[in-house]
Amino acid sequence: MNSFRYLCAAFVFFSYSLFSQTAPPPDSLFLRVIVPESDTTLNPFSSQRISASTLPSARAFINGKEVKVYSSGAFCGAADVPFDTSVLRIVVRAANGDSLEKDFVLERPEPLKTSPSDPVVIESAMMKPSEDMWLGAGDVLEVRFKGSPEHEASFDIEGVESGIPMTELSPDQANGLGGVYIGRYKVREGDDVKDAQIKFYLKKSFWSSEKAYAKGKVSIMPKELPLVAEITSKHAFLNAGLGRDRLGGAKLGYIQNGVRVVVTGKVGSQYRVHLSNDLDAWLPQFFTSLLPSDTPLPNSLVGTLTVTGKDSSANSNQGEDVVTVSLSQRLPYLSEQRVNPAQLIVDIFGATSNTNWITQQLSSKGIKSVMWQQMEADRYRLIITLAYQQHWGYDISYVNNSTMKIVLRRPPVVASQDMPLSGFTIAVDPGHGGDNNGAVGSTGVLEKNMTLMFAKNLDSLLTSKGVHVVMTRSDDSSVSMSDRTDKIISSNAQILVSIHCNSTGETGDPALTKGVSTYYRYIGFQPLAEIMYGKMLELGLGQQGCVGSFNFSLNAPTQLPNVLVETAFLSNPEDEIRILDPTFREQAAEQIVKGLEEFVRTKTAQ
Repeated sequence: MNSFRYLCAAFVFFSYSLFSQTAPPPDSLFLRVIVPESDTTLNPFSSQRISASTLPSARAFINGKEVKVYSSGAFCGAADVPFDTSVLRIVVRAANGDSLEKDFVLERPEPLKTSPSDPVVIESAMMKPSEDMWLGAGDVLEVRFKGSPEHEASFDIEGVESGIPMTELSPDQANGLGGVYIGRYKVREGDDVKDAQIKFYLKKSFWSSEKAYAKGKVSIMPKELPLVAEITSKHAFLNAGLGRDRLGGAKLGYIQNGVRVVVTGKVGSQYRVHLSNDLDAWLPQFFTSLLPSDTPLPNSLVGTLTVTGKDSSANSNQGEDVVTVSLSQRLPYLSEQRVNPAQLIVDIFGATSNTNWITQQLSSKGIKSVMWQQMEADRYRLIITLAYQQHWGYDISYVNNSTMKIVLRRPPVVASQDMPLSGFTIAVDPGHGGDNNGAVGSTGVLEKNMTLMFAKNLDSLLTSKGVHVVMTRSDDSSVSMSDRTDKIISSNAQILVSIHCNSTGETGDPALTKGVSTYYRYIGFQPLAEIMYGKMLELGLGQQGCVGSFNFSLNAPTQLPNVLVETAFLSNPEDEIRILDPTFREQAAEQIVKGLEEFVRTKTAQ
């Protein structure tokens, strides 16, 4: 047992020196705390994650409760966080009686409470608008504030309207709070104001009221709106709404440089874009340049559709088919994969059909049919039905200024069932790198280092299978997501695998969350993620699921089937031991290759 403990301690020291920033002493007691990261932590939740490490032979205590120390020296847990200020104490003790401890201050703000009726107050919490806005005729402005309950409330739009009544929500409508007031104003023809302040009133008596201003200002611009903006960025996208999380807002789709869109409003730094009578989107303004106010609104007739194909070339094992759409200017579009049957749906906004013939050449072997529908007065739909079941990627671009070109990849040609990947180009993305460490394990191991080691194992194994491997990074360098995407697409890779190590959030118990998961965004690429998930589960990992509609940058390319593999949880000590084990990394690479081989064998034969 003592020799085993010694080997574990040596293993911890080796792991620190290779994969973390600093190495602890190899045989003396130490305490290294990864989470919390700072001595004082503001935590709005009821639980605080703890991840730390010490000697494998030591004992560890979190707020007086002993927790397991794993063979790597890692230990973890979750502490309750009461409201106000509390102290988190972490203690480690060696067999010889030595001990170390560290205290952390946790600050959890009190939840919002109903304000007293007297004195009358208006609070800044929950107040909106919180960002500047542009509105046009017919738009509805909704305002809100929290204050003393059971009073009469109103608001002014300075320079437009005064004394607009507000309604107090019931506690059931306001998460149990009293004193939450909302009001609405529908913009009228003739309203016109720039940077107007919203002034709130909460009546104290017949003669006086409490007053406050919203942070966001409102511009009502009937003479300027709608405006036309032109996309000036290579990786611009449209958001479905204004919601955000750590991955950003939910994206409707990407949009090419030079496309013009109709701007009908703005909230904060995002333009509201009119796509059709039934659909608006939100576009970050830094992707665009506003054009002069007299610029014509973008629109076009859709003329001839031409469908052609091209067989595999001498240096490629994958043919393609092309649908050419005749337009007079670059219009915004959204695309969608469908399955059973396999179809690509492309909606072009601001387009009206004048399509009186569709020419399909015999060379277009991968397309069964192309149809069009006028879904609305300003939304033209292309329905492209594929001659195969599996989506292998597509690209939409504009050429010759206004002609839309839709390129669809056919299934690759498999030269040998014994070596199904031979001749393929596969992109391998080691997550993070450079100044982006990614997740950090309890022992201090960095995700960026481990993903690179996984990727190098995968690179070596794929190369032995006759694959041309494209690595998005081969060392500890910072590579932006846009640069990674450009490299993958320009390489004509046929499949992308992005490798990561997972981590639980700052409020969870790391000991309870472990296992593998795979991620995809588009329904047509779901089979690759499902096959990969099944192969990784054969390693005995816990199940964290096959996750779709994943809003990650390297799941966004439509040009090739792609999957993100979260190999295991770096935040979980048991999974961390696996990740640090070279044998496990080799086994994971083998399973990923098996998943790729199964995907290619089964999905190219359809």
